[in-house]
Amino acid sequence: MYKGLKKNMVLNGSKLSRMVLTFGLLLFGMSCTTLAQQPANERTITINMSASEMLPADLIIFNVNINAEAETPQQAFELHKEHESLLAGLLQDLNISEDSIDYEPIRMNRRQVSSNRYGNEEPEYVTSTNQSVSITFSDFSLYEEIQLTLIENGFDSFSGSFSSTKIAEGKEKALISALQAARERAELIAETSGISLGPVLSINHSDHYVGIPNKSTSAEVMSMSRDASMMDFSQTVEVRANVNISYFIE
Repeated sequence: MYKGLKKNMVLNGSKLSRMVLTFGLLLFGMSCTTLAQQPANERTITINMSASEMLPADLIIFNVNINAEAETPQQAFELHKEHESLLAGLLQDLNISEDSIDYEPIRMNRRQVSSNRYGNEEPEYVTSTNQSVSITFSDFSLYEEIQLTLIENGFDSFSGSFSSTKIAEGKEKALISALQAARERAELIAETSGISLGPVLSINHSDHYVGIPNKSTSAEVMSMSRDASMMDFSQTVEVRANVNISYFIE
């Protein structure tokens, strides 16, 4: 009886092993079929590319920060208005058009000061103001004149940067160049890898610009007098476009 039970257990174990093996082979076959039938258009390749355009700098963007500080809000506001009036008068004298002036509303804040600044025994507070003004002009000779006038009248926070009237055009050209370069790079990778490049899946892009000095070597510049300034040297503005493109591959 024991031998018969043992024989049945062996037979049952053998059947179970065959069932497990068959089931495992079935799963393996299903897995291979799934991979073989996976659509080729679900495979992609992603390219990051950038390109730039160099533009002549024919504008200056001059940023001025109007600020004032006093013991009371009214005193701070009046002092701020004096500075604001001075700047507005200067821009009018220089015939700067309204279209070339951008500004923000006056911001005021009140804070407690740690030292006995105004000789009072009570806790002391100070009110400060702030206002940003941006002026754009093409006459580079105005740059030094504006700065000198502002310094002489107590302004201490301003800066300038180069720009161009062709920024929009430059961004478009840089974007086209970046897209073309990305396509060429993707085609090179696909050809080298023995695959075919398909249509575009997605595109993301961004752009920015930054001024870059570019010294002129013309005869006119080389023959400058001692009165020459850095403003006599031509400048360029770099416009850069960045793209991220995903292509289907076959």
